[in-house]
Parts: sequence; structure tokens; C-alpha cells
Amino acid sequence: MTIPTYWKELAGNVGRRLHYGKVMVTVLGASDTGKTTLSFYLAKELLSVCGRVSIVSADMGQGAFGPPATVSMALLESVPKSIDEISTHSMYFVGSTSPVGHFLQTLTGVKKLVDRASGEGAEAIIIDTTGLVSGGAAWELKFHKIVLTDTRCIVALERERELEEILLPYKDRAEYQLYRLPVSEDAKVRSAAQRREHRRLRYRSYFSGATSKSFPLHSVCLISPYNEAVRDTEGRLYNRLLVGLNDGGNYTVSLGVIEGIDPARGEIHMLTPLKTPGDVRLIRLGSVKIEEDWNDVRIRSV
Repeated sequence: MTIPTYWKELAGNVGRRLHYGKVMVTVLGASDTGKTTLSFYLAKELLSVCGRVSIVSADMGQGAFGPPATVSMALLESVPKSIDEISTHSMYFVGSTSPVGHFLQTLTGVKKLVDRASGEGAEAIIIDTTGLVSGGAAWELKFHKIVLTDTRCIVALERERELEEILLPYKDRAEYQLYRLPVSEDAKVRSAAQRREHRRLRYRSYFSGATSKSFPLHSVCLISPYNEAVRDTEGRLYNRLLVGLNDGGNYTVSLGVIEGIDPARGEIHMLTPLKTPGDVRLIRLGSVKIEEDWNDVRIRSV
């Protein structure tokens, strides 16, 4: 794609801020405005002036890396050739492909991964957000995300000033650097079917090497937003449910798809790419089921 002049100017301005210390950048915009492409470009440019850059993909439905239903973090020390080559350093299971009904999980995941990136020495951290920008709930989510991460550099991609309400708290305030940019002509608009197919392919790729594993229920803690897992004695309600397999710090080490619960043996069975389950301390039940063809079905909001 042709890099717009205003993207180059943005990268130069943010790069100069690195002379004064760490930089936190939050990229805002509606769906299909090029947030991920801009985040990747900005990361590449900043790597020319610092040693380590992190991208936190907070779009749990259409993220460029990391599986759906998670907030994922990449830690870059060299420039990947493409977005597809970005590998996931850490992730946090949200349990849904939309932040709606999952604001606490989304905000907690972003905060934990930003803190981990900072602790790993990232000098610049770029948060690539979801396309939820309309209504009071969207305002609250963006506002508290900026507060929690102490973001002072905000990049807004707009077509028709649809971010006006969200940006209001940061206008004409010297402590914030607010960059309002037009949407690139190269930004591609995707249909709902294309978005669904994107998720399906990412699930399929993530679970391509998965095998069936059993976890003793006495050694893990099931975290359910509705606290019903052990009440379903046959486990049928949870067949094909997407879950996060979390360590003691509640970072997600892998995802799983429940194949069944066996109360008699005290085990939960699931399909997962995880090789060694020894680090798993918590199993977080999500709000998405994965069908045999790898399409997802949202079962409820909590």
C-alpha cells in the first residue's frame, strides 16, 4: 500500500517523544479504518529509533495475531516482513469475540498485557483497539482503557468525525498528544461474512496441531461467569465451549475446546494445542462455542 504522508508525520512525531522516555499509543477508530495496519506501520518505524516495541491487539474479534476471544501482545525487536509474521508473546482470555458484556475482562486483559510489555522492556507500546465507537458503552470502554494504561498519545482514524464524543476529554489538554487522521483510501471494508470467515480461519489455524487432553478437576479451578460447570453432571452444556487455560498469574497459556466433563472420574476433557498442562491453574469458561467447521457461536453475554 501507499503510505500516506500523515502516517509518516505521525511516526516522526511519536519517535521524537521516545527521547523523553517510554511512549504509550492508543489507536482508535471504527471498524475497517485501518487501525491494525497503522499500528504495524508505526511499530516498524519506531523500531528504527528504539530496541523493543510492543503491540497489544485488543480487538478480540478481528485481531491480526493471537486467536479470537483473546487480547494478545506481541514483542518486537526486529521488523517482521508482514503482519502475518507477528508471533504472540502473551495473551489474556476474554471469552468473547466482542467486548460488549465483557468490559471487565477486556480492560483487565489490556492492563495486564501492557504491564507485561513494559516489564519486558518495551520502549513503545501500541494498543490496537476494537471498532466499537458508538454509544455510551463505547465511550466508557475507551475512556477507562486510556485511564488504566495512562495513555498520553492518542491516534484517531475517522471518516466523518464519528469519534468526536470519545475524543472530547483529550481536546485542548497539553498533557495529551491527540492526532486526528483521515482514513486511508486503501482501508478495506469487510462484510459480516468476511469477518466470520476471518475468525474461522484463525481458530482452525490455532487448533491445527491440537490433541485431546484431560485435566483433573481437583488440580484446576473452573472460573465460570455463571458458576454452572460442575452442576451439569454430563457436561453436555459445555461441549465445544471455548475456554482459556490460565496460569497462576491468570495469563492464558493456551485455549481449549471442551469435549466433555466426567464427574465420575473427576476430569474435564478438551481439545488443545497445549503440550504440557502442568502450568494450568485456572480454566476460564467463555461465552463462545466452536462448531465442527470452526465457526463460532456466541451463547450468551455476561
